[in-house]
Amino acid sequence: FYLGRRKLIADPQSGLPQWQDKLFIAMADPAIDPTEYFHLPANRVVELGEQVII
Repeated sequence: FYLGRRKLIADPQSGLPQWQDKLFIAMADPAIDPTEYFHLPANRVVELGEQVII
């Protein structure tokens, strides 16, 4: 199984205030892990990740 994962990073140069960036990241962070949600075996999962600057 192949899963995608995103790491959100706050950028001080973005259009939003810093506190809004951090609030968005804090709300998006506790999302459920797809491996647990779909009951996938951990030894058969490949995760591909990216860093997104907001």
